[in-house]
Amino acid sequence: MRNYIPVLFTPLLIFLFVSVLFFPFRANADAAAQQEEINTLNAQIKLELQKLQQIEAKISRINKAQEQKVKNLVSIYSSMSAQKAAGILPGINKGVAIYILSHMTARKASAVISDMPVKDAVFFTDSIAGK
Repeated sequence: MRNYIPVLFTPLLIFLFVSVLFFPFRANADAAAQQEEINTLNAQIKLELQKLQQIEAKISRINKAQEQKVKNLVSIYSSMSAQKAAGILPGINKGVAIYILSHMTARKASAVISDMPVKDAVFFTDSIAGK
């Protein structure tokens, strides 16, 4: 019986030896693959972040251009006669008209509103007041 014990344990010992020997390499290979995937994902995130920053910059440029256009409209309507502006403003986009009136000088806006029909004057007064 003594001779059979080493023979029975030999395959088990070989399996254990091989497992212990190669397991760390496999773990390192898995870790390396995971790290490579993380690096790839980080690169993709950086690329998407750059695209997002470009889009934000474009939106900012568009907003500034739009703001400048509306400021120009304020100048245009401020230089019109109050009667002429009062005839046009109720017919344009209400939000734009409210912005124009609220950015005119108080004297000019009051002259324009006083020349509007009562219904429009009430609407714009309430809108400017935030009601």
